[in-house]
Amino acid sequence: MYTRSNITKDEIAAPEMIITALSNSVKKNFTPDCAILFSGGVDSSLIAALAVRHAPGIKLITVGFPGSNDVKWAPDAAQLLGVGKSLILKMIDLDDVESIIPCVMEGLETADPMAISLGVPLYIACTEAKSRNINLLLTGQGADELFGGYHRYKEIFKKSTASLHEAIVADVSQLPRRDILRDNTVAKAAGIELAAPFLDPDVIELALSIPAALKVSEFGGELVGKYILRRAAENVVPAGIAWREKKAFQYGSGVWAALGRLARQAGFKKQDKGYIRKYLYSVAKENSIKLDVTS
Repeated sequence: MYTRSNITKDEIAAPEMIITALSNSVKKNFTPDCAILFSGGVDSSLIAALAVRHAPGIKLITVGFPGSNDVKWAPDAAQLLGVGKSLILKMIDLDDVESIIPCVMEGLETADPMAISLGVPLYIACTEAKSRNINLLLTGQGADELFGGYHRYKEIFKKSTASLHEAIVADVSQLPRRDILRDNTVAKAAGIELAAPFLDPDVIELALSIPAALKVSEFGGELVGKYILRRAAENVVPAGIAWREKKAFQYGSGVWAALGRLARQAGFKKQDKGYIRKYLYSVAKENSIKLDVTS
C-alpha cells in the first residue's frame, strides 16, 4: 500500500500530487479582482494555466525593458497557453527605474542591489495592476526554493542529495523574514496584496516530502533544476514552457542591467567592487532616505 512518502518518491505519482495541491491553492487564493505576475516561466505559467479554469480572462502582467528576455518571451508563452489577449505588457525605460528606486529603497530601508533590483519591477507591476483596479497579484514566489530551481542547487546536488535537501529546507525556512517580507512591503507601498500559491502550507509540505534527487536531475544530457515540477507542468502547459530555462526576475526584466547603467552614468565605475551599491547609497543620501544599519 502506498503511503504519502512512497508516492512522493514516485516520478509518475508525484507530478499528479503537485498539480492537485497547487490547483487547490490557486483556487483558495483566487479573487475576482486578481491578476498574475507573469514571466512565461514554468512557475507563473503553471499558475496561469490553473487560474484560467476559474477565470478564462484573468489578466497577466509582464514588466520589462524593450528587448528584455521576459518582454520577448511572455507574449509567446501567453499565446501557447491560449490567453494571449489577457497579457498586459508594461514596457519600462531607464527613467522609470531611476524615478522608482527612492520609493522602493525607502520602503525596504536598504541599498542592497539585489533587493532593489527585485523590488523595482515588482513595484511597477503592482502600480500597473492598481491602475487597472486589480487588488491582488498571484506570484510564483517559493517555487525555486521548494523545487530546487536556483543554479547553485545544481552545484550542491553534485556534493550529495542530502546536502541539497538541507539547503532547500534552510532556504524555505528563511522565506518569511526575507523574500516574503520584501515583496509584501513593496506591494503594500503600491497599494495591493500578493498571494503565492506555491507557499500554501499543503504545497510546502508536499514539496519538502519529495526527494532532492527528483528536484535536480538529468534531462537531455544536463542537470536541470525543478525537474519534478517541470514533469508536473507537462500535464498542464506546453512542453516548450515546462522545460524552458529562464532568467530571474531582475535579469529577465532588464532591471539589473539598468541599475548598472544608472550607476555608470552617475560616475561609478564598473571595475570598482560594489559600484551599484555605492550608487544606491548616493541615491539614499540625495533623497534623505534612512537605511537599516545592516543594509
